[in-house]
Amino acid sequence: MNTRADREFTIDDCWNRIGIWRRGGEPCPRLAELMHCHNCEVYSRAGRRMLERPLAESVRAEFTRSYAEPPAAAQRHNRSALIFRLGDEWLGLNGRSVDEITGARPVQRLPNVPGNLVKGLVNLRGELQLCVSLGGLLGLERGDHTPRMGSVGIGDRMIQVQRDGKRYVFPVTEVHGLHRYHDSELHSPPATLSKARGTYTRGVLSWREVQVGILDDDLIFHSLERSLR
Repeated sequence: MNTRADREFTIDDCWNRIGIWRRGGEPCPRLAELMHCHNCEVYSRAGRRMLERPLAESVRAEFTRSYAEPPAAAQRHNRSALIFRLGDEWLGLNGRSVDEITGARPVQRLPNVPGNLVKGLVNLRGELQLCVSLGGLLGLERGDHTPRMGSVGIGDRMIQVQRDGKRYVFPVTEVHGLHRYHDSELHSPPATLSKARGTYTRGVLSWREVQVGILDDDLIFHSLERSLR
């Protein structure tokens, strides 16, 4: 049903009567000069009026219903994590922190670097990047390095992460890929989790009958930066 606003809004569509889209009759005297109605200020002014006209009640009601509906299931998944395996442990890291996933590369050891955090330097796309041990930071043992999921035959990968211009590379055993989830799907880490790993774990996510430790990427980057000063 037409509303009052619909009835009051009228335009002279001269482009259909005497313009480029006419079906006969004499053309607009300015058409030869302008070549096309798109170049005419009358056509442009009518377009602006169309965009600025009041919304019809039917359209307003449709928008109201649309915004009142609950979000779709896909929209409720407000986070994404890159799921990977490190030794025996399945872990997840914020997908926005991941810069690149690549095959295993040779690591150039650095002399006189104590501790088990820094592994050395790796060449990625012609640039030397610092390679660190995520397992060393989390206090994880080496564990089994045989690929298990094997859906695409992925094993022995390196993940490059970045935050505020700082990049780190760490080797992993196996990479699954990105997985979307909602915060409500996380549950508290078990009491049996080691102190080091528990410190860096935001929560545990059930995925494919395994428990994935979702890491606190803010704390990971903060600890790496502090440890490497």
